[in-house]
Amino acid sequence: MTLSVLLLTLAFVAVAALLLNLNLATRHSGKVKSAAILLVTALYGVAWFGYRGITGWATPEPLPEDFRVYWLMIEDPDKVSSEPGAIYFWVRELDEAGFPVGPPRAHRVAWSESAARAAEAARASMEAGELLNGRLSRNAMAPEDSDQPISEFAGDGGAPGSPQPGFEFSRVPPPALPPKSSADLGGD
Repeated sequence: MTLSVLLLTLAFVAVAALLLNLNLATRHSGKVKSAAILLVTALYGVAWFGYRGITGWATPEPLPEDFRVYWLMIEDPDKVSSEPGAIYFWVRELDEAGFPVGPPRAHRVAWSESAARAAEAARASMEAGELLNGRLSRNAMAPEDSDQPISEFAGDGGAPGSPQPGFEFSRVPPPALPPKSSADLGGD
């Protein structure tokens, strides 16, 4: 991450130096020089907003298939400004054994009524001290005649008509500890 910030900074300095050279050392008209200045200024803005995705802002990329949820935040739609709303997840991907791997990542999911209800229930569980794992699911709710348990935290993960898969939450079971032997208890 630090290397990418350094390289991006050096690239900006190089472009600014080239622009300065163009404006001082050439006989181009004032229109060409002004257009070059405006173009480089616009590119700095485009690069900044494009770079936000790797500087800690929530990514709109899909959630991992299996993940540990560390926190979530619900941003309801704003009717006054017509902002659509979003649900932000702070997660780590789970490996095959169900253990979190890699650094945590912030994800943004489109707001919907059912996803907001599911996120609110999950947050309430987390505030009560529960650890939660999440899983992407194309079908978050089991059929009524099914023997499968229905997760109490299920959401569609996106706005109506959205191609995003759903997600569901489950409590992390307590770790299985080996039984204590009589030697561990101080017995003979």
